[in-house]
Amino acid sequence: MLCSIPSSPAKRNERPELPRFRSRLQTLSGAMPTLLSNDGSGQRITAFVPLDLELATRIDGPLSIVAAGVAYLAPFSLTPCPEQKPLRAHALASLMGVRLDLNNNRDGSWWSPWVALRMGVIGQAGTDEQCQARLRLAPTFSPRLGADLWMGSAAASFAVGYDYLPTGSALSLQAGLTVRLP
Repeated sequence: MLCSIPSSPAKRNERPELPRFRSRLQTLSGAMPTLLSNDGSGQRITAFVPLDLELATRIDGPLSIVAAGVAYLAPFSLTPCPEQKPLRAHALASLMGVRLDLNNNRDGSWWSPWVALRMGVIGQAGTDEQCQARLRLAPTFSPRLGADLWMGSAAASFAVGYDYLPTGSALSLQAGLTVRLP
C-alpha cells in the first residue's frame, strides 16, 4: 500500500526587511506665506522664515514618533500702537506627533514619501490691549507632507505644510536635510 505524505512547499529564503532608519534627525527651512492678523488694524500678507528641527524614532513598520521644535523668524515689523516702536512677531513652537514613512526600507526606492501629524504649544511675541509687550501662548497644529531622497545615510528632504500661529495661519514650503542616527 502506497502512502502519500504531502510535502511542504519549499520555503523561500527571504531576508528580513531592513528599515532605512530606526532614529533620524531632520532639519528644514524655507518660506511661509502668512495671512497675518494685526491687532485692530486688519490683515496683511507677509512671510515667516521657519527653522524646523525634528527627532524621530521608529515604533513599528512605517510608523515613527516625533519630537520637534520650530523657530518662526519674522523678517518684518509690526507697529501695534502708534507711540510704540515696531515689534518683530517671532515665534517658537514645541511639537509632538507621529510620522508615517511610506518607504522606510533599504531595499526599496531612494524616493521615500511621508506624512507627519504634529501638535503642541507655540509662543509668539505680541502686545495686549494696553500696548504692553507680552508673549502669546496657544495650542498649535503643524501637519507636513513631504519626501526624502535618500543617498546612503542622509537624504535631501522637501515638505509642504500648514502652521497655526496666534497671529494667523501659514503655508510652509521647506527643504532641508535628514540624517540617519546610529
